[in-house]
Amino acid sequence: MPASSRRDPRPVVYAVRDRDNRIVYIGRGRNEDRPQSHAADSHNAQLAAILETPGYTIDVAEMPDHATAAVVESMLIDVLSAGAKAKLVNARREKWRFTPLGTPPEYADRLALEPLTVADLGRSLGGVLIVFHSSKPYRDLDRPQADASGSDPAVLAENSVRWWQLGLWVRQWAANPQAAPRAVVAVKGPTARRYVRAAIAADPAGWSTAIRDGAAYQIPAIRSGDVWTHADLDHAQLRGRLIHDVRFSNRAQDLVIWVDPTGTEHRQP
Repeated sequence: MPASSRRDPRPVVYAVRDRDNRIVYIGRGRNEDRPQSHAADSHNAQLAAILETPGYTIDVAEMPDHATAAVVESMLIDVLSAGAKAKLVNARREKWRFTPLGTPPEYADRLALEPLTVADLGRSLGGVLIVFHSSKPYRDLDRPQADASGSDPAVLAENSVRWWQLGLWVRQWAANPQAAPRAVVAVKGPTARRYVRAAIAADPAGWSTAIRDGAAYQIPAIRSGDVWTHADLDHAQLRGRLIHDVRFSNRAQDLVIWVDPTGTEHRQP
């Protein structure tokens, strides 16, 4: 379901960041469908080239009306084109803010919070699996691109809980559920600006019957009802938070990190 169908569509201003977290393009559209359309058909050759790389991200800010969107777009382009490198010191009291594409606007304030570390997540959640959502299909891996919009909680949940190469960890957790992770946190974006797309409670007792597809597993997750809701994807109020210095590689087994309750990282050999 497109993001614009969730409620009355509002115009947006959006910022495209390259893999080095630099803002490279400012645009506006009638709704959140506009920034997504660039990936399929961009009128800007340089932008199209950036959207072919795996590390780009898109931030979106809802506007109250089209006139405001036009003014904001124009002013941002003007300021950023001048190459200003100022660090703003004004208080963040604005109503309309950028959020990563797919993050509900009500979570925008979380971007201003101190970034969490991998160890923070492990200790605060009692153990966690951190998984990576790519903005492009993984090269040489049988894993599709994660849903860009995040508008359908069922699709975003599926992207987050399956399929992951967890190796011998599953046997350990099935034999000792007390040691199993209590949550899965899906992150996206370049290393300099990873953010939480979804945080879902995990069932530590579910590993003995975890669904398997070849060498990959589905993480036994907990939801509040028969269908996934956006509330189910905001475990511990983590959705939209920034995560500091969490690193992945293109190996299938390196797209998931286990962080135990002491904050220690574990990776597959």
